[in-house]
Amino acid sequence: MIIEKLKKDEHLSVQITNSLGNEIISVYGKYINNNSVDLDTAIRLKKIDLNWTLYEVQRDQEYLIREFSDETLAKLSLYLYVSNHFNPVEPDDVVIEKLWELESDSDLEVADNCLADALGSQYYSFRESRIDCINLKLREDNHYDIYYLSPTGEIAMISEDRKLPNAFIVVYNFGFVLKQFKEVIYPQLIAYDLSPSQVELLKRVYLKK
Repeated sequence: MIIEKLKKDEHLSVQITNSLGNEIISVYGKYINNNSVDLDTAIRLKKIDLNWTLYEVQRDQEYLIREFSDETLAKLSLYLYVSNHFNPVEPDDVVIEKLWELESDSDLEVADNCLADALGSQYYSFRESRIDCINLKLREDNHYDIYYLSPTGEIAMISEDRKLPNAFIVVYNFGFVLKQFKEVIYPQLIAYDLSPSQVELLKRVYLKK
């Protein structure tokens, strides 16, 4: 069913090959101006024996994203990665322009209020490390690290040693993707009766982290 949803997207080209019980699903984007397929970039899911592997492909070079032993989880991951890669919902340029103006540590409260209005404070944290959030951490040299903290306490580093206002914008961009997952993607996953750890895996796939 998930693969059928990809096939119905007029902006994508889905190519499937089967050989000796193995399967390769490659998803390409299409050029907007002439609807031709861009063969330089693809998201590819390979089944070899009982294992599934997800790749991002650039000019025939495959870059590993994640491996799976469960077919449903693998195909959901393909769908989510493709969605965020080829059809992303873009953050608000007006918010980004506001954040670009905030260049010093004294602007932290202003940035916090801006992101609270744009995202909701449940998706990020400036002042303390919070789970299931995009976190901003001050380094000793007035630079910042940005990371996602999973419900199990695992840190997924997003960006290190960033200056302001770049750090604010990174928090906004990834907080926006996290909000998209929780509010738009997650309701579509409920029907699959996934475990919390499986949902978390899909969230990380969608965040590309």
